[in-house]
Amino acid sequence: MTSLAYQQFTATYQKIPQENKWTLSTGKIVEDALYAFGMKCSHEHLCHSFLIDPDDENYIQQGIFTCEELEEIKNFDKKELPLMPNDLLKYLNSFRKTSDLRELIFRPGLHDQPFDRSKNFDYDWIRNTIYNLVLEYEANHLTKDHLEAWIMLHIWTFIDKAFLDIDGMEITRGESCSYASSNRRNSRRVVASTSPIKRRAMGRRGDLIIRKWHSEYGCSEAGKIFDGKNGTKIIKEGGLKMPKMLRDMFNDLCEATEMRECKIRKLETVGFIIAGLRISLIRVDLPAGHVCRLSRTRLFEIPTQVSEFGAKVLPTISLVWKAKKIVKNIIKLMEEEDLSEEQQLETLQNCDYESGLSTPPPRLELLTSSVTPQGQRTNKNKK
Repeated sequence: MTSLAYQQFTATYQKIPQENKWTLSTGKIVEDALYAFGMKCSHEHLCHSFLIDPDDENYIQQGIFTCEELEEIKNFDKKELPLMPNDLLKYLNSFRKTSDLRELIFRPGLHDQPFDRSKNFDYDWIRNTIYNLVLEYEANHLTKDHLEAWIMLHIWTFIDKAFLDIDGMEITRGESCSYASSNRRNSRRVVASTSPIKRRAMGRRGDLIIRKWHSEYGCSEAGKIFDGKNGTKIIKEGGLKMPKMLRDMFNDLCEATEMRECKIRKLETVGFIIAGLRISLIRVDLPAGHVCRLSRTRLFEIPTQVSEFGAKVLPTISLVWKAKKIVKNIIKLMEEEDLSEEQQLETLQNCDYESGLSTPPPRLELLTSSVTPQGQRTNKNKK
């Protein structure tokens, strides 16, 4: 962390209204505790973006929060994963018997007669996902070492295809830059005056970006090797880089809602951390105050042996479907009209004003992700 980074962190903290902070049942204020911890850190941490991971052991080791306080943070207004419809769940579970997978794949189904994309897409996606994985098992490919590009192309493309039924949705791969991250990095870019206009900064790159038009709802970071739950890839990508990108996306969605608190508390962004044949879902939301919360699932797996197909592959497919359902729910929330007819008319009449309403709904002022420190990292003399 540089001196400038600490100054920016302090300036962000000082903008938080005292009355809007997140106070736990113990009386501890989350924003204050994160700021105090951040001023002790010599390296960039999620706390510098006012983003908390309740599973981060640093908070216990450094005495920032108790186990009970972290559990309260984790469970406050917790957003449960969406439930898969029972008929679709039974269809997915019907592929549990590995000896008959090909027969099960090619059996005639009611969703084929005739095929209705609006109703039957998920059934078709499940069947095609299983068929493509069966081809890899039959070729004995999953017992061999492969490059990251091979794993993404042969195994994890069913993530991309899960979103094909959402109009306007684009899943970009190949280290695509995030619009939301670029927006934050260029937020202070102005017209040339006493100095030239600054060059537009690129956004953070992700292995996968979930995007509808210019709105982003999630991303993914991937590596070819799984070196344990505390492996470098999972710690670095899942513990800092991707959560910051998800926060940038979250902030952009909040701005699209005109900062209406009633909608912001329902929003979330999603991300996949992929390490070889293992995957975990990460989610970012804003349940209270001005601190975003990170939550993560356990690690799911595409096993190397087809004998474990039912126990491991099917839950992984279910996880990806649930992530897609979260995105669909957020898109619906973003696009739905929640104003009365009287309010609609008022916004049209007062179209030149920021909100267009004489009595605007409660608004939140968002905190941005920290700027990644550049250059030499130094230990700062804390005051």
